[in-house]
Amino acid sequence: MGYMSLRSVFFLSLLVLPATAFAATGDWVDGDHVRLRLVATRAAPDGPLDAAIEIELEPGWKTYWRSPGDAGIPPRLDFSASANASGPTIDFPPPERADDGFAVSNVYHDRVVLPVRFATSSASTDTRIELKADLGVCDEVCVPVSLSAGVTVPAGEVDAAAAGEIAEARAAVPGPGRPGQFELLSLKRVGGTDAEPQFEATVAVGDAKSSLLFAETPADWYPAPPALLKAETGKAVYTFAADRKTATSAIAGAEIRLTLTDGGEATSRVFTLDAASTSP
Repeated sequence: MGYMSLRSVFFLSLLVLPATAFAATGDWVDGDHVRLRLVATRAAPDGPLDAAIEIELEPGWKTYWRSPGDAGIPPRLDFSASANASGPTIDFPPPERADDGFAVSNVYHDRVVLPVRFATSSASTDTRIELKADLGVCDEVCVPVSLSAGVTVPAGEVDAAAAGEIAEARAAVPGPGRPGQFELLSLKRVGGTDAEPQFEATVAVGDAKSSLLFAETPADWYPAPPALLKAETGKAVYTFAADRKTATSAIAGAEIRLTLTDGGEATSRVFTLDAASTSP
């Protein structure tokens, strides 16, 4: 009887142990006012490796999009310590726009999930994903937070729960839009100086009043938040300036990525400034 009791205790203890390193959903890692974890799996036993960074924030606290806006700390996400996983491509869902009267920032509140796709790796070998994340987390004050998280994906296994969460996260990132109904049509320079060029973007959108446009420029440019200039049925024009006073990169050949949101829908497109679009 004593033997049976000890064996029962042993098996019960297995049931209540935390998830092991071989779970495709990693443990939560806590920081100041934020926590994160990794989820990862293959779409099929011999398929590509997909993952996601799940971030949860305390009520009232925010963190920043890859392009934080006037103020804020962009996330730094380092997967270089991973094994059998390389070349990560990290996608971001569209942010919220936060205006505190002093600065306009691009932020996330509550929860955000960033899907990650890794370059082809050996599907016959266990994969260890290691993340070092440096985040800016803000409420009335800002706190730099560094977190390290990891998860191991066993070879030949598919985690349905992880796959579902990753698919949901990927569905939230900007898509191709809908031709003629919801899309980014054009970007052109309309004036200003080379130190502060002015641009206009034309978009197709159902309700311009509920839409937002975000502009991402070369790292040494500082774009103002695009403002709605005019709207007509099915179309809208936004305008924004970019501060290039300290820039060393050229205007010709520069890439500007625009992201358009309307309700729960988002689309993104990269425009390359050619010779015709670089003169005022």
